[in-house]
Amino acid sequence: MKKRRALTHNYRWFSTTLLVCGLLMFAVAFGNTSGECAAQQSGADIPNYKWSAALNVAETTLNYKIVNKFKQLIGEKSGGKIVVNIYPNGQLGGDKEMMEGLVAGNIHFLSAITTILVNFVPENAVFDLPSALPNIRVMRAILDSAFKAKMNAYNKRNNILMLGYADAGFRQTTSSRSVRSVKDFSGLKIRVMQNPNHIAYWKSLGASPVAMDFGELYVALQQRTVDAQENPYMNIVANKLYEAQKYVIETNHLGHIIIFIMSNKLYEGLPEKVRRMVDESAKDAIDYGRSLADDSIAADKKVITDKGLEIISLSPADLDVMKEKAAPVYENIRKKIGNELVDSFLAEIEKVKKNQ
Repeated sequence: MKKRRALTHNYRWFSTTLLVCGLLMFAVAFGNTSGECAAQQSGADIPNYKWSAALNVAETTLNYKIVNKFKQLIGEKSGGKIVVNIYPNGQLGGDKEMMEGLVAGNIHFLSAITTILVNFVPENAVFDLPSALPNIRVMRAILDSAFKAKMNAYNKRNNILMLGYADAGFRQTTSSRSVRSVKDFSGLKIRVMQNPNHIAYWKSLGASPVAMDFGELYVALQQRTVDAQENPYMNIVANKLYEAQKYVIETNHLGHIIIFIMSNKLYEGLPEKVRRMVDESAKDAIDYGRSLADDSIAADKKVITDKGLEIISLSPADLDVMKEKAAPVYENIRKKIGNELVDSFLAEIEKVKKNQ
C-alpha cells in the first residue's frame, strides 16, 4: 500500500511538473513571459553592446544615480546584452576631456551639467543667464517644455544627443570669509568652471574668478589658492568641500541643470528596437533622479549645518542687485547666440510664471 501511494505521489508530481514546463514553453513561444525570461527574450534578436559612461563627480551624486539607474534598466530590457560601464570621479578626464571623448565617439554616454556644453555647442549658453530662473518649479517646467527639442537641434550638429534634463536645485556659493551683501563679493577669489559666461558674471560682481577643473578644487580650497567656489549642495557634500569652508551663501544664481547625453552617431546607428530601449531607459532614469532631488537637497543642507557651517540667505534686494549687475553677461550671450534664442527662453520663463 505504501509503495502504491508513493508511486501515485511521484506520478502526480511528474504530471504537474510537465504541465508547468509546458505552460512556460507556451508562454515563451507567444511572448507572454515576465521577469528574467521576458528580459532574455527581449534581447534575443539584438547584438551585444558594451558602452562607457563618464562623470566628473562622485557616486553619491544624482548624476551617478541617474546613470546607474539607466545601466540597470537597459541591462534588464536587453536581457543582459547591453552593458554600461560607469567611470565616475573624472576617471576618463575632466569636463573638457570627457566632452571631447563623447564628440569623437570614444565615450558613449556622459552626465554633467549644461555649462560644459557651451564650448562645444554655444547655444547652451542660454542656461548661463544669471538669475533668469526664479525658482525650481519654473526651472523644471522649462526643462520639460518644447525647449528640449529646440536645444537638441543645435546639439546634434556636434554629435551630441540630449537624452534628458534633471536638476539638483540651484548653484550656491561657499566661502572661507563671510559674504552678507553684494559688496562683500569684492575681491573674493572664487573658483569657477572653465566657462567664459561664468567668469564674466563673477567679474561683474567685483569678485576675482579663477577658472579650474573640478578635480583641482578641493586642494585649491585647502591651500587657500581660492577663497570660495560655487556648486549645488549635492556637490558641496559629495566632495566634502565644507571641510575647507565656513559659509554657504544662497546666491541661487544658476540652476544646476543635470544633463544625460550620448553620442548621436551611436544612437542613429542602433537598431530601432535598441533606440527604443535607450529612450525608455533614459526617461525612467531621469524621472528617478528627479524624484530624489528635493530630499537630497534637504539632507545635504543638514549635513552642512551639522558640520558647523553657517548658511547665509541674501536679501531680495541684494539678489535683485546681482541680477542688475549681470546685464553685461546677458548682452555678451546675446551677441554669441542671437536674440531669438535668448528672447524665446526668457519668454518661456514668463509664460510658465504666469501659469503657476
